[in-house]
Amino acid sequence: MTKMSLSLLSKNHHKWIRRLHQKKYRLEEKAFIAEGLNSLQSAMEMTHHPVKEVIVEKNYAESIKNCISDDIPVYTCSKKEMESISTEETPQGIIIICSETEFSFDELEKNPPNNLLYLDKVSDPGNLGTILRTAAWFDMKQILLSPFSVDLFNTKVVRASAGAIFGMKIYQSIDFDRLFQFAKRKNYKLTAAVPEGGIPINRWKKTRKNILLLGHEAKGLSKEIIEQADQRISIPSQGNVESLNLAIAAAIILYEIAGR
Repeated sequence: MTKMSLSLLSKNHHKWIRRLHQKKYRLEEKAFIAEGLNSLQSAMEMTHHPVKEVIVEKNYAESIKNCISDDIPVYTCSKKEMESISTEETPQGIIIICSETEFSFDELEKNPPNNLLYLDKVSDPGNLGTILRTAAWFDMKQILLSPFSVDLFNTKVVRASAGAIFGMKIYQSIDFDRLFQFAKRKNYKLTAAVPEGGIPINRWKKTRKNILLLGHEAKGLSKEIIEQADQRISIPSQGNVESLNLAIAAAIILYEIAGR
């Protein structure tokens, strides 16, 4: 970009951004907030959720001029205003407003990948964001979320994804019955991750097409889902800790999928 045009953030605009902190307004506006230079760079490089506008604290304006295109509006604000509109305890000085893109499950019918991850009622935004980041690391860029999962565009999810959310296709509110029928049509093996009693993951024989099923942090997968899965896997414990964090368990299993 050769020259960046800056406008001052108005009071009404300030109020509008503050409203995006709430889920109901994000749904109405089909927009969400991301923060920081890394998120801006990721959003500009990967176009799944296009950047609508950028708000930058005056002292940070110079830092964004080489990574933003001329057609994106940029607004400046004071440090105090940034603290008011930021969702973080320590604002990074850059706020990005992005459009929410919805992906149709029908797309998977046309071009199904070898591996998919289905998350059933995951409720912790930090866990979901970390799982997205980990999945992207292992080049799994198509994720399915069940109904009643945490809001995908919760600011904590976006932050924990570390920019990964901008390069992924995430299919929302996919009920298990629909997934089950899809798996049968497309010859996937449904693999349920359970705390104990499953095939030890180091002895798991991965098939060519897999859908990994992970459940709620505390309750895990429902009995109905486990019963309909083709196989169950577990991560053997070698200590006396009661359970693994969901995002850590996902990372171990995704490593096994990617490494074979």
